[in-house]
Amino acid sequence: MSFKRLKIAGFRGLDTQAGDFHSDAATSPDAVNFVCADGRLTTAGGTLEYGPALPETCSRLFQGFFRDAETQADRRIMMAAGGGALYALTGGAWRQIGSGYQSDDWQAVNYRSGDKELILMVNGKDGIVSWDGGEGMAEIMHPAQGGEEICFEHLTLLYERLWGAVHAGTPDRIYWSESFAPEDWEVNYVTPEAGGGFLDVATFDGSRIRAIVAAFDDVLIFKDKSMHRLNGTYPGEFSLTQVYGSEGTLAARTIAHTADRLYFLGTDGLCVYNGMSVESLTHAGDKRLEEIWQRMNRNAMEKACAAIYRDVMYLSLPLDGSEENNYVIEYRLNDRSCSLVALGGVSDWLVLREAAGERLLGLIGDRVYEYGAGDTLAGRPVEAYWTSPEILLDSLAAKRTVGRIMMAVEAHAENHMPGMRLTLMSGDQVRSREIRLNEGVNLVRQRLRIRGRSFRFRLENVDGCRVTLPRGLEILLEEDSDL
Repeated sequence: MSFKRLKIAGFRGLDTQAGDFHSDAATSPDAVNFVCADGRLTTAGGTLEYGPALPETCSRLFQGFFRDAETQADRRIMMAAGGGALYALTGGAWRQIGSGYQSDDWQAVNYRSGDKELILMVNGKDGIVSWDGGEGMAEIMHPAQGGEEICFEHLTLLYERLWGAVHAGTPDRIYWSESFAPEDWEVNYVTPEAGGGFLDVATFDGSRIRAIVAAFDDVLIFKDKSMHRLNGTYPGEFSLTQVYGSEGTLAARTIAHTADRLYFLGTDGLCVYNGMSVESLTHAGDKRLEEIWQRMNRNAMEKACAAIYRDVMYLSLPLDGSEENNYVIEYRLNDRSCSLVALGGVSDWLVLREAAGERLLGLIGDRVYEYGAGDTLAGRPVEAYWTSPEILLDSLAAKRTVGRIMMAVEAHAENHMPGMRLTLMSGDQVRSREIRLNEGVNLVRQRLRIRGRSFRFRLENVDGCRVTLPRGLEILLEEDSDL
Protein backbone atom coordinates (compact mmCIF):
# COMPACT_ATOMS: atom_id res chain seq x y z
CA MET A 1 0.00 0.00 0.00
CA SER A 2 1.21 3.49 -0.80
CA PHE A 3 0.05 6.98 -0.02
CA LYS A 4 -0.45 9.60 -2.67
CA ARG A 5 -1.51 13.19 -2.78
CA LEU A 6 -3.54 14.59 -5.68
CA LYS A 7 -2.92 18.32 -5.87
CA ILE A 8 -4.97 20.68 -8.01
CA ALA A 9 -3.04 23.94 -7.98
CA GLY A 10 -5.77 25.91 -9.75
CA PHE A 11 -8.97 25.40 -11.69
CA ARG A 12 -9.11 25.80 -15.46
CA GLY A 13 -12.81 25.79 -16.38
CA LEU A 14 -15.03 23.57 -18.48
CA ASP A 15 -13.67 20.79 -20.68
CA THR A 16 -16.41 18.68 -22.27
CA GLN A 17 -14.52 17.14 -25.17
CA ALA A 18 -13.75 13.77 -23.54
CA GLY A 19 -16.88 13.47 -21.42
CA ASP A 20 -16.37 12.14 -17.90
CA PHE A 21 -13.04 10.47 -18.64
CA HIS A 22 -10.05 12.71 -19.13
CA SER A 23 -6.86 13.24 -17.20
CA ASP A 24 -7.11 16.88 -16.17
CA ALA A 25 -8.69 17.04 -12.71
CA ALA A 26 -8.38 20.84 -12.77
CA THR A 27 -11.17 21.02 -15.37
CA SER A 28 -14.79 19.88 -15.29
CA PRO A 29 -17.02 18.17 -17.85
CA ASP A 30 -20.09 19.30 -15.91
CA ALA A 31 -20.20 22.60 -14.01
CA VAL A 32 -22.78 25.38 -13.78
CA ASN A 33 -22.62 28.73 -11.98
CA PHE A 34 -19.02 28.21 -10.83
CA VAL A 35 -16.71 30.61 -12.67
CA CYS A 36 -12.97 30.12 -13.20
CA ALA A 37 -10.65 33.12 -13.20
CA ASP A 38 -6.87 32.94 -12.81
CA GLY A 39 -7.08 29.51 -11.19
CA ARG A 40 -9.77 30.51 -8.71
CA LEU A 41 -13.15 28.81 -8.59
CA THR A 42 -15.90 31.16 -7.44
CA THR A 43 -19.67 31.28 -7.44
CA ALA A 44 -21.08 33.36 -10.30
CA GLY A 45 -21.57 36.95 -9.18
CA GLY A 46 -25.29 37.24 -9.87
CA THR A 47 -27.24 40.21 -11.18
CA LEU A 48 -28.58 43.45 -9.71
CA GLU A 49 -31.47 45.50 -11.06
CA TYR A 50 -30.26 48.69 -12.75
CA GLY A 51 -32.56 51.65 -13.16
CA PRO A 52 -36.36 51.56 -13.33
CA ALA A 53 -38.41 48.87 -15.05
CA LEU A 54 -39.19 49.47 -18.70
CA PRO A 55 -42.80 50.20 -19.75
CA GLU A 56 -42.93 46.84 -21.56
CA THR A 57 -40.86 43.84 -22.55
CA CYS A 58 -37.94 44.98 -24.67
CA SER A 59 -35.40 43.11 -26.77
CA ARG A 60 -32.67 45.65 -27.58
CA LEU A 61 -30.43 47.82 -25.45
CA PHE A 62 -28.01 50.50 -26.68
CA GLN A 63 -26.41 53.79 -25.67
CA GLY A 64 -26.34 57.19 -27.29
CA PHE A 65 -23.47 59.67 -26.86
CA PHE A 66 -24.27 63.35 -27.08
CA ARG A 67 -22.74 66.71 -26.18
CA ASP A 68 -24.49 69.67 -24.62
CA ALA A 69 -24.40 72.52 -27.14
CA GLU A 70 -23.91 75.20 -24.47
CA THR A 71 -21.63 73.57 -21.90
CA GLN A 72 -19.96 71.04 -24.26
CA ALA A 73 -20.41 68.48 -21.49
CA ASP A 74 -20.75 64.86 -22.58
CA ARG A 75 -24.09 63.14 -22.08
CA ARG A 76 -24.56 59.38 -22.17
CA ILE A 77 -28.12 58.08 -22.54
CA MET A 78 -29.19 54.46 -22.31
CA MET A 79 -31.89 53.40 -24.77
CA ALA A 80 -34.12 50.36 -25.28
CA ALA A 81 -36.52 49.02 -27.92
CA GLY A 82 -39.62 46.87 -27.71
CA GLY A 83 -43.28 46.72 -28.70
CA GLY A 84 -42.67 48.85 -31.79
CA ALA A 85 -41.34 51.72 -29.67
CA LEU A 86 -38.04 53.33 -28.68
CA TYR A 87 -37.26 54.50 -25.14
CA ALA A 88 -34.57 56.67 -23.56
CA LEU A 89 -33.61 56.74 -19.86
CA THR A 90 -33.59 60.44 -18.99
CA GLY A 91 -34.18 62.08 -15.62
CA GLY A 92 -34.33 58.69 -13.91
CA ALA A 93 -37.32 57.51 -15.99
CA TRP A 94 -37.90 55.81 -19.32
CA ARG A 95 -39.36 58.19 -21.92
CA GLN A 96 -40.82 57.08 -25.22
CA ILE A 97 -39.07 58.83 -28.10
CA GLY A 98 -40.75 57.00 -30.98
CA SER A 99 -43.49 54.45 -31.69
CA GLY A 100 -45.29 52.63 -34.46
CA TYR A 101 -42.17 50.93 -35.81
CA GLN A 102 -42.54 47.71 -37.78
CA SER A 103 -39.70 45.78 -36.14
CA ASP A 104 -37.86 45.67 -32.81
CA ASP A 105 -34.72 44.14 -34.33
CA TRP A 106 -32.64 47.32 -34.15
CA GLN A 107 -28.99 48.11 -34.67
CA ALA A 108 -27.49 51.48 -33.82
CA VAL A 109 -24.42 53.63 -34.44
CA ASN A 110 -23.44 56.99 -32.99
CA TYR A 111 -22.75 59.70 -35.55
CA ARG A 112 -21.79 63.35 -35.75
CA SER A 113 -23.44 65.51 -38.41
CA GLY A 114 -22.17 69.08 -38.46
CA ASP A 115 -22.33 70.29 -34.86
CA LYS A 116 -24.87 67.65 -33.82
CA GLU A 117 -24.36 64.25 -32.23
CA LEU A 118 -26.93 61.68 -33.34
CA ILE A 119 -27.74 58.07 -32.73
CA LEU A 120 -28.85 56.37 -35.95
CA MET A 121 -30.92 53.18 -35.77
CA VAL A 122 -32.10 50.68 -38.39
CA ASN A 123 -34.42 47.67 -38.29
CA GLY A 124 -34.87 46.73 -41.94
CA LYS A 125 -38.36 48.24 -42.11
CA ASP A 126 -38.42 51.90 -41.12
CA GLY A 127 -35.62 53.75 -42.89
CA ILE A 128 -32.93 55.28 -40.66
CA VAL A 129 -34.33 56.52 -37.36
CA SER A 130 -32.36 59.46 -35.96
CA TRP A 131 -32.41 61.01 -32.48
CA ASP A 132 -30.31 63.91 -31.17
CA GLY A 133 -30.66 63.19 -27.44
CA GLY A 134 -32.89 66.21 -26.84
CA GLU A 135 -36.45 66.70 -25.68
CA GLY A 136 -37.91 66.01 -29.11
CA MET A 137 -38.92 62.74 -30.70
CA ALA A 138 -36.87 60.57 -33.02
CA GLU A 139 -37.06 61.37 -36.72
CA ILE A 140 -36.89 59.15 -39.79
CA MET A 141 -34.53 59.59 -42.71
CA HIS A 142 -35.35 57.88 -45.98
CA PRO A 143 -32.11 57.01 -47.77
CA ALA A 144 -32.53 56.23 -51.45
CA GLN A 145 -30.43 55.13 -54.36
CA GLY A 146 -31.56 55.24 -57.97
CA GLY A 147 -34.93 56.56 -56.86
CA GLU A 148 -35.61 53.54 -54.58
CA GLU A 149 -35.82 53.90 -50.81
CA ILE A 150 -33.40 51.63 -48.92
CA CYS A 151 -34.27 50.08 -45.54
CA PHE A 152 -31.22 48.53 -43.91
CA GLU A 153 -31.13 45.67 -41.41
CA HIS A 154 -27.51 46.44 -40.49
CA LEU A 155 -25.58 49.68 -40.20
CA THR A 156 -21.99 50.53 -39.34
CA LEU A 157 -19.67 53.53 -39.50
CA LEU A 158 -16.11 53.67 -40.81
CA TYR A 159 -14.52 57.09 -40.71
CA GLU A 160 -16.91 59.54 -42.37
CA ARG A 161 -19.13 57.09 -44.26
CA LEU A 162 -22.13 55.04 -43.20
CA TRP A 163 -22.37 51.49 -44.52
CA GLY A 164 -25.65 49.61 -44.75
CA ALA A 165 -27.03 46.12 -45.52
CA VAL A 166 -29.42 44.20 -45.96
CA HIS A 167 -32.15 45.73 -48.15
CA ALA A 168 -35.17 43.64 -49.14
CA GLY A 169 -34.56 42.10 -52.55
CA THR A 170 -30.78 42.66 -52.40
CA PRO A 171 -29.53 40.35 -49.62
CA ASP A 172 -25.99 40.25 -51.09
CA ARG A 173 -25.46 44.00 -51.45
CA ILE A 174 -23.77 46.55 -49.21
CA TYR A 175 -24.27 50.31 -49.62
CA TRP A 176 -22.27 53.33 -48.51
CA SER A 177 -23.22 56.96 -48.05
CA GLU A 178 -21.50 60.13 -49.15
CA SER A 179 -18.87 61.40 -46.75
CA PHE A 180 -20.35 63.34 -43.81
CA ALA A 181 -23.86 63.05 -45.32
CA PRO A 182 -25.99 60.32 -43.70
CA GLU A 183 -28.98 61.35 -45.85
CA ASP A 184 -27.19 61.03 -49.20
CA TRP A 185 -26.64 57.56 -50.63
CA GLU A 186 -26.98 58.39 -54.34
CA VAL A 187 -24.20 57.33 -56.68
CA ASN A 188 -22.20 60.18 -58.21
CA TYR A 189 -21.11 58.72 -61.54
CA VAL A 190 -19.06 61.81 -62.44
CA THR A 191 -17.13 61.99 -59.16
CA PRO A 192 -17.60 58.66 -57.35
CA GLU A 193 -15.61 59.85 -54.31
CA ALA A 194 -18.24 62.53 -53.71
CA GLY A 195 -21.25 60.20 -53.59
CA GLY A 196 -22.68 56.99 -52.27
CA GLY A 197 -22.42 53.59 -53.86
CA PHE A 198 -22.98 49.86 -53.61
CA LEU A 199 -21.17 46.59 -54.04
CA ASP A 200 -22.54 43.08 -54.46
CA VAL A 201 -20.96 40.32 -52.35
CA ALA A 202 -22.14 37.24 -54.24
CA THR A 203 -21.00 33.79 -53.13
CA PHE A 204 -23.49 31.60 -55.04
CA ASP A 205 -23.98 29.26 -52.08
CA GLY A 206 -27.48 30.30 -51.04
CA SER A 207 -26.28 32.44 -48.14
CA ARG A 208 -27.01 36.10 -47.46
CA ILE A 209 -25.30 38.93 -45.62
CA ARG A 210 -25.88 38.51 -41.89
CA ALA A 211 -23.86 41.42 -40.52
CA ILE A 212 -21.45 44.22 -41.42
CA VAL A 213 -18.95 45.51 -38.87
CA ALA A 214 -16.27 48.20 -38.99
CA ALA A 215 -13.11 46.78 -37.40
CA PHE A 216 -9.34 47.09 -37.93
CA ASP A 217 -9.82 49.88 -40.54
CA ASP A 218 -11.93 47.58 -42.74
CA VAL A 219 -15.59 46.86 -43.30
CA LEU A 220 -16.15 43.19 -42.50
CA ILE A 221 -19.06 41.44 -44.19
CA PHE A 222 -20.43 38.26 -42.63
CA LYS A 223 -22.51 35.77 -44.58
CA ASP A 224 -23.89 32.39 -43.49
CA LYS A 225 -20.77 30.47 -44.53
CA SER A 226 -18.11 33.04 -45.29
CA MET A 227 -16.50 36.30 -44.22
CA HIS A 228 -15.25 39.11 -46.47
CA ARG A 229 -13.09 42.20 -45.99
CA LEU A 230 -13.61 45.48 -47.84
CA ASN A 231 -10.77 47.98 -47.55
CA GLY A 232 -9.72 51.20 -49.19
CA THR A 233 -10.15 54.91 -48.54
CA TYR A 234 -12.25 56.00 -51.53
CA PRO A 235 -14.81 54.19 -53.70
CA GLY A 236 -12.37 53.94 -56.58
CA GLU A 237 -9.90 52.18 -54.28
CA PHE A 238 -12.31 49.80 -52.54
CA SER A 239 -11.32 46.15 -52.84
CA LEU A 240 -13.20 43.08 -51.65
CA THR A 241 -11.40 39.97 -50.39
CA GLN A 242 -12.78 36.75 -48.96
CA VAL A 243 -11.07 36.09 -45.64
CA TYR A 244 -8.87 33.00 -45.56
CA GLY A 245 -10.27 30.11 -43.53
CA SER A 246 -13.69 31.68 -43.84
CA GLU A 247 -16.34 30.98 -41.26
CA GLY A 248 -19.73 32.67 -41.39
CA THR A 249 -22.35 33.39 -38.77
CA LEU A 250 -26.10 33.09 -38.32
CA ALA A 251 -25.87 35.02 -35.05
CA ALA A 252 -25.02 38.60 -36.01
CA ARG A 253 -25.27 39.96 -32.46
CA THR A 254 -22.50 37.69 -31.17
CA ILE A 255 -19.85 39.69 -33.06
CA ALA A 256 -17.58 41.50 -30.59
CA HIS A 257 -14.01 42.68 -30.84
CA THR A 258 -11.02 43.89 -28.87
CA ALA A 259 -8.17 46.01 -30.19
CA ASP A 260 -6.65 43.12 -32.14
CA ARG A 261 -9.16 40.24 -32.23
CA LEU A 262 -12.75 39.79 -33.33
CA TYR A 263 -14.92 36.98 -31.97
CA PHE A 264 -18.25 35.60 -33.15
CA LEU A 265 -20.42 32.49 -32.99
CA GLY A 266 -20.19 30.29 -36.06
CA THR A 267 -22.08 27.13 -36.88
CA ASP A 268 -19.38 25.02 -35.17
CA GLY A 269 -18.88 27.25 -32.16
CA LEU A 270 -16.76 30.24 -31.29
CA CYS A 271 -14.58 31.73 -34.05
CA VAL A 272 -11.78 34.30 -33.92
CA TYR A 273 -10.51 36.72 -36.60
CA ASN A 274 -7.03 38.23 -36.24
CA GLY A 275 -7.22 40.85 -39.00
CA MET A 276 -6.02 38.48 -41.71
CA SER A 277 -7.61 35.05 -41.24
CA VAL A 278 -10.44 33.49 -39.29
CA GLU A 279 -10.66 30.11 -37.62
CA SER A 280 -13.11 28.11 -35.59
CA LEU A 281 -11.63 27.22 -32.21
CA THR A 282 -13.09 23.73 -32.62
CA HIS A 283 -11.35 23.26 -35.98
CA ALA A 284 -8.15 24.59 -34.44
CA GLY A 285 -8.22 21.75 -31.91
CA ASP A 286 -9.78 23.54 -28.93
CA LYS A 287 -12.78 21.27 -28.30
CA ARG A 288 -13.37 22.02 -24.65
CA LEU A 289 -16.86 23.36 -25.37
CA GLU A 290 -17.73 20.80 -28.04
CA GLU A 291 -20.65 19.35 -26.05
CA ILE A 292 -22.02 22.86 -25.40
CA TRP A 293 -22.08 23.64 -29.13
CA GLN A 294 -23.88 20.34 -29.75
CA ARG A 295 -26.54 21.34 -27.22
CA MET A 296 -27.20 24.65 -28.99
CA ASN A 297 -30.62 25.06 -30.59
CA ARG A 298 -29.67 25.87 -34.19
CA ASN A 299 -33.23 27.01 -34.96
CA ALA A 300 -32.92 29.82 -32.38
CA MET A 301 -29.24 30.59 -32.95
CA GLU A 302 -29.96 34.09 -34.28
CA LYS A 303 -31.11 35.11 -30.78
CA ALA A 304 -27.64 34.56 -29.32
CA CYS A 305 -25.87 37.77 -28.29
CA ALA A 306 -22.51 38.70 -26.82
CA ALA A 307 -20.35 41.45 -25.36
CA ILE A 308 -16.71 41.71 -24.33
CA TYR A 309 -16.11 43.30 -20.94
CA ARG A 310 -12.78 43.39 -19.10
CA ASP A 311 -11.21 40.72 -21.34
CA VAL A 312 -14.10 38.30 -20.91
CA MET A 313 -16.58 37.44 -23.65
CA TYR A 314 -20.12 36.98 -22.33
CA LEU A 315 -22.12 34.88 -24.78
CA SER A 316 -25.82 34.28 -24.14
CA LEU A 317 -27.28 31.42 -26.17
CA PRO A 318 -30.15 28.88 -26.33
CA LEU A 319 -29.28 25.34 -25.20
CA ASP A 320 -31.19 22.06 -24.87
CA GLY A 321 -34.00 22.96 -27.27
CA SER A 322 -34.81 26.32 -25.66
CA GLU A 323 -36.32 28.92 -27.98
CA GLU A 324 -34.79 31.71 -25.86
CA ASN A 325 -31.31 32.31 -24.52
CA ASN A 326 -31.05 30.32 -21.28
CA TYR A 327 -27.31 30.12 -20.51
CA VAL A 328 -24.32 32.43 -20.54
CA ILE A 329 -20.83 31.27 -21.49
CA GLU A 330 -18.03 33.28 -19.91
CA TYR A 331 -14.96 32.94 -22.11
CA ARG A 332 -11.79 34.49 -20.73
CA LEU A 333 -9.71 35.84 -23.59
CA ASN A 334 -6.38 35.76 -21.78
CA ASP A 335 -6.31 32.04 -20.90
CA ARG A 336 -9.32 30.72 -22.90
CA SER A 337 -10.91 29.21 -19.78
CA CYS A 338 -14.68 28.76 -20.01
CA SER A 339 -17.53 28.75 -17.52
CA LEU A 340 -21.29 28.22 -17.85
CA VAL A 341 -23.89 30.32 -16.02
CA ALA A 342 -27.60 29.44 -15.92
CA LEU A 343 -29.17 32.82 -16.66
CA GLY A 344 -32.21 32.76 -18.92
CA GLY A 345 -33.88 35.46 -20.95
CA VAL A 346 -30.93 37.73 -21.77
CA SER A 347 -31.97 39.26 -25.08
CA ASP A 348 -29.17 41.84 -25.32
CA TRP A 349 -25.94 43.01 -23.68
CA LEU A 350 -24.58 46.52 -23.29
CA VAL A 351 -21.23 47.69 -21.96
CA LEU A 352 -22.48 50.92 -20.43
CA ARG A 353 -19.93 53.72 -20.49
CA GLU A 354 -20.16 56.16 -17.62
CA ALA A 355 -18.00 59.00 -16.42
CA ALA A 356 -16.62 56.81 -13.64
CA GLY A 357 -15.97 53.78 -15.84
CA GLU A 358 -17.95 50.93 -17.39
CA ARG A 359 -20.38 48.26 -16.31
CA LEU A 360 -21.91 45.25 -18.06
CA LEU A 361 -25.70 45.29 -18.41
CA GLY A 362 -28.07 42.59 -19.60
CA LEU A 363 -31.66 43.07 -20.76
CA ILE A 364 -34.21 40.52 -19.51
CA GLY A 365 -37.84 41.29 -20.34
CA ASP A 366 -38.71 44.70 -18.92
CA ARG A 367 -35.71 44.93 -16.58
CA VAL A 368 -32.09 45.90 -17.02
CA TYR A 369 -29.60 44.10 -14.77
CA GLU A 370 -25.98 44.74 -13.93
CA TYR A 371 -24.18 41.46 -14.49
CA GLY A 372 -21.68 40.31 -11.89
CA ALA A 373 -23.38 42.22 -9.07
CA GLY A 374 -25.89 41.13 -6.44
CA ASP A 375 -26.33 37.65 -4.99
CA THR A 376 -29.09 36.21 -7.21
CA LEU A 377 -29.50 35.56 -10.93
CA ALA A 378 -32.52 37.69 -11.91
CA GLY A 379 -34.11 36.87 -8.55
CA ARG A 380 -33.20 33.18 -8.43
CA PRO A 381 -30.58 31.74 -6.04
CA VAL A 382 -27.17 31.10 -7.55
CA GLU A 383 -27.08 27.32 -7.26
CA ALA A 384 -23.57 26.31 -8.27
CA TYR A 385 -21.88 22.95 -8.71
CA TRP A 386 -18.56 21.69 -10.04
CA THR A 387 -18.02 18.00 -10.90
CA SER A 388 -14.59 16.58 -11.58
CA PRO A 389 -13.88 14.01 -14.29
CA GLU A 390 -13.25 10.38 -13.33
CA ILE A 391 -9.87 10.42 -11.61
CA LEU A 392 -7.81 7.32 -12.47
CA LEU A 393 -4.26 8.36 -11.48
CA ASP A 394 -1.52 6.04 -12.77
CA SER A 395 -3.12 2.60 -12.83
CA LEU A 396 -6.50 1.13 -13.66
CA ALA A 397 -5.62 -1.96 -11.64
CA ALA A 398 -5.05 -0.28 -8.30
CA LYS A 399 -7.83 0.58 -5.90
CA ARG A 400 -7.75 3.82 -3.96
CA THR A 401 -9.27 4.92 -0.71
CA VAL A 402 -9.89 8.62 -0.49
CA GLY A 403 -8.99 9.71 3.00
CA ARG A 404 -9.10 13.49 3.35
CA ILE A 405 -9.81 16.54 1.22
CA MET A 406 -8.09 19.82 2.06
CA MET A 407 -8.93 23.22 0.62
CA ALA A 408 -9.08 26.89 1.44
CA VAL A 409 -12.57 28.35 1.02
CA GLU A 410 -13.45 32.02 1.21
CA ALA A 411 -17.11 32.42 2.20
CA HIS A 412 -19.38 35.45 2.05
CA ALA A 413 -22.38 35.42 4.39
CA GLU A 414 -24.48 38.21 2.83
CA ASN A 415 -28.08 36.91 3.14
CA HIS A 416 -27.10 33.28 3.61
CA MET A 417 -25.41 31.09 6.19
CA PRO A 418 -22.37 30.12 4.12
CA GLY A 419 -21.74 26.47 3.42
CA MET A 420 -20.57 23.90 0.87
CA ARG A 421 -21.56 20.34 0.07
CA LEU A 422 -18.76 17.94 -0.73
CA THR A 423 -19.59 14.66 -2.51
CA LEU A 424 -17.39 11.72 -3.51
CA MET A 425 -18.54 9.13 -6.07
CA SER A 426 -17.04 5.79 -7.11
CA GLY A 427 -19.20 3.43 -9.12
CA ASP A 428 -22.50 3.13 -7.23
CA GLN A 429 -20.99 4.52 -4.03
CA VAL A 430 -21.85 8.07 -3.03
CA ARG A 431 -20.62 9.86 0.08
CA SER A 432 -21.73 13.41 0.80
CA ARG A 433 -21.24 15.88 3.61
CA GLU A 434 -22.33 19.44 4.17
CA ILE A 435 -19.69 21.78 5.56
CA ARG A 436 -20.72 24.92 7.39
CA LEU A 437 -18.35 27.83 6.88
CA ASN A 438 -17.54 31.03 8.69
CA GLU A 439 -17.48 34.29 6.83
CA GLY A 440 -14.01 34.94 5.50
CA VAL A 441 -11.27 32.38 4.82
CA ASN A 442 -11.81 28.81 6.04
CA LEU A 443 -9.15 26.06 6.00
CA VAL A 444 -11.14 22.88 5.41
CA ARG A 445 -9.72 19.42 6.21
CA GLN A 446 -12.65 17.11 5.60
CA ARG A 447 -12.44 13.33 6.07
CA LEU A 448 -14.77 11.55 3.65
CA ARG A 449 -13.87 7.97 2.77
CA ILE A 450 -14.70 6.09 -0.41
CA ARG A 451 -12.90 3.20 -2.16
CA GLY A 452 -12.69 2.25 -5.84
CA ARG A 453 -10.51 2.11 -8.93
CA SER A 454 -11.59 5.60 -9.92
CA PHE A 455 -13.51 8.37 -8.23
CA ARG A 456 -15.03 11.81 -8.80
CA PHE A 457 -15.62 14.73 -6.49
CA ARG A 458 -18.36 17.33 -6.63
CA LEU A 459 -18.48 20.76 -5.01
CA GLU A 460 -21.73 22.66 -4.43
CA ASN A 461 -22.63 25.84 -2.63
CA VAL A 462 -25.43 25.68 -0.06
CA ASP A 463 -28.53 27.90 -0.19
CA GLY A 464 -27.08 30.02 -2.96
CA CYS A 465 -24.24 31.42 -0.85
CA ARG A 466 -21.12 32.86 -2.47
CA VAL A 467 -17.89 30.90 -2.02
CA THR A 468 -14.43 31.01 -3.58
CA LEU A 469 -11.67 28.41 -3.74
CA PRO A 470 -8.62 30.63 -4.31
CA ARG A 471 -5.90 27.95 -4.48
CA GLY A 472 -7.32 24.69 -5.76
CA LEU A 473 -7.45 21.70 -3.40
CA GLU A 474 -5.58 18.56 -2.30
CA ILE A 475 -6.83 15.00 -1.85
CA LEU A 476 -4.97 12.38 0.22
CA LEU A 477 -5.29 8.78 -1.05
CA GLU A 478 -4.25 5.31 -0.05
CA GLU A 479 -3.48 3.08 -3.02
CA ASP A 480 -3.04 -0.68 -3.19
CA SER A 481 -2.50 -3.10 -6.07
CA ASP A 482 -5.48 -5.33 -5.47
CA LEU A 483 -5.88 -7.13 -8.82
